[in-house]
Amino acid sequence: MLGRLAIIGVLTAALLPAAAHGGGRIVFKPTALPVGHVGVPYRVVIQVSLAGHHPAFGKDYPSYTVACFGADPQGGYIDDCAKLPPGVRLNPYEGPGCAPPLQKPDCVILAGKPRKAGSYTFRISAPDVNSVGVRGILRKYTLVIRA
Repeated sequence: MLGRLAIIGVLTAALLPAAAHGGGRIVFKPTALPVGHVGVPYRVVIQVSLAGHHPAFGKDYPSYTVACFGADPQGGYIDDCAKLPPGVRLNPYEGPGCAPPLQKPDCVILAGKPRKAGSYTFRISAPDVNSVGVRGILRKYTLVIRA
């Protein structure tokens, strides 16, 4: 009986780190984007995390790219970059509160000087590190630009 408990203890200790970093779902923050204005510089950092860390933390994942293009949940391809407001782009971001190191969330920055008022809906794709094959997790955002 004591031997079985020791084995269970070892297995639990071995599996807890994987569950802490591999379980759950990818979180995108913020959940909504602030309103922008034509001609006024716009800058929002979007954090992408799994259990508070970079989604590839603790995984052998060679390339992790969050972008307005990439895989969808079925393994297809999306490209919503043209749906961003004119003058605004989505780029990788490394800064305070963001990876590296992988213990911090992955980040992208939505920045630029909007040139046209309107409501712009687009998706951001993040690789699903827990899937087999190329699969993505999509997050839809709407950015309102006022005159």
